[in-house]
Amino acid sequence: MIRFENVSKRFGKVLALDAVSLALKPGERVALVGTNGSGKTTLLRALCGLLRVEGRVLLGGSDVQREPELALRSLACMPQVAPPLEVPVGELVSAVCALRGRQPARCVARAARLGLDLEAVAKTRVRDLSGGMKQKLLAALALTAEAPVLVCDEPTANLDAAARAVFFEEVLARPATSVLVLCSHRVDEVRHLVTRVVQLDEGRVTHDGPLSTMQWEETDGNIIPLRRGRS
Repeated sequence: MIRFENVSKRFGKVLALDAVSLALKPGERVALVGTNGSGKTTLLRALCGLLRVEGRVLLGGSDVQREPELALRSLACMPQVAPPLEVPVGELVSAVCALRGRQPARCVARAARLGLDLEAVAKTRVRDLSGGMKQKLLAALALTAEAPVLVCDEPTANLDAAARAVFFEEVLARPATSVLVLCSHRVDEVRHLVTRVVQLDEGRVTHDGPLSTMQWEETDGNIIPLRRGRS
């Protein structure tokens, strides 16, 4: 369903991605782990069509860079940080649901499960929400899309324990053929949500295998990947 073919990206003198090749099949739930600067977010941005790269990123057989409108129809993204949008929450929900062909009521229901009353904040600008409310809004929008591919970048960093538990339930209830790509430092996210771990270091894949084979240290609930030789 997803293929990265010799994907490279350079920012000035920094090689953020170095010939990364990966294939993700339908039904896989994959975590991207690594230290800051390892290339995780750059790879996610390439998958979401937000960054031009060398090589190819294929989603459902379509090239994300050459056919973004076609390729990205099957993808929903929950970024780590909400953009500072001036638009009221209600208008954003209506617009996103219209683009996705979903009823806004479904987003309202999902947000309520996460602990966010969308009707109460409908006239509030997105940028004026608290960090936790923004993350609940992003989660509700991404889950309501019901896209075959869900991409999440540190999705529960600002969620309270109850909302985190609901988010796990929602993700695990997705169809068996759906794909999850998760960028995370949190041990509970990785243990609950994924079956495969891809470790990046200095822009290259250094480990790719089942969750049971991943070696890490744990500090305050965060993953500290053990460095390996490059693959």
